[in-house]
Amino acid sequence: MSSSTISIFRFLVISLMLLCTCNALPLHKYTHLARRLSHLHLHKKAEEIKPRQTVVAYGMGIKVAKAYSYWNNVNTNDGVSYGSDSYTYYSGGPENFPSSKNWMSFEAMFQANIPLMKQSCGWNNWGPDNTDRQIGYIKTYIKQVARASRVDQRAILAVIMQESAGCLRAPTTSNGVTNPGLMQSHNGVAFDPLRPVTTIKQMIVDGTMGTAYGDGLVQLINQYGNYYKAFRAYNSGSIAPDGDLSNGNGATPCYVSDIANRLTGWTLATNACRGGH
Repeated sequence: MSSSTISIFRFLVISLMLLCTCNALPLHKYTHLARRLSHLHLHKKAEEIKPRQTVVAYGMGIKVAKAYSYWNNVNTNDGVSYGSDSYTYYSGGPENFPSSKNWMSFEAMFQANIPLMKQSCGWNNWGPDNTDRQIGYIKTYIKQVARASRVDQRAILAVIMQESAGCLRAPTTSNGVTNPGLMQSHNGVAFDPLRPVTTIKQMIVDGTMGTAYGDGLVQLINQYGNYYKAFRAYNSGSIAPDGDLSNGNGATPCYVSDIANRLTGWTLATNACRGGH
């Protein structure tokens, strides 16, 4: 190879190297880009709604309540077509509480609670009230999670109204563990206005099917074999030795009575157990 050919080759190689160097990003920019891509990847994972790792696989991969747990309410109109906005105090064992045959239909119960969902955030100074669209998401995901978990959709709605009055922005409480969201679940997900759809669904999943840290309605229904007992345990973590569901064991004594009344139509009437709403 002649010296002129070698010189031309060297010139081309050097030019190419300079061109690549000029167009390249500095190393710190590459590092920043890698972090952003990693963040986006993790964010995408967070958007996915999946059962917690501790749940037991069943069909769709979701832990479910036993067929024993009364989940036969596929039709949202099954049940009593309207209820009474009044309050009856219940106590004692589950036999003293209204039969599921006397529960309102999910459709009637949801409609009765829409006025509360539209105002409960503002009433409690928890932030902006739910929008109609957000209330629609709550309804959609109650039904979806009910089908997947076999927990009666009316029970899920009653717990939501009891725990947060249906307000998406209900504050997170903490007493050893955090209890966020619509169902004040065990170290679960709280509402994120930047991700309303996924967080609304996950809040209902967490409260119904449990989290990696604590039980939801599914586990408690399976353990106690009765919805009212499950409600008591959901609130207080256990049931008093005498079986009296009005004994809160340090939690809310009226909790199960409140839910029983919600299931039969109570929304705004005076609470005869607490002396108020």
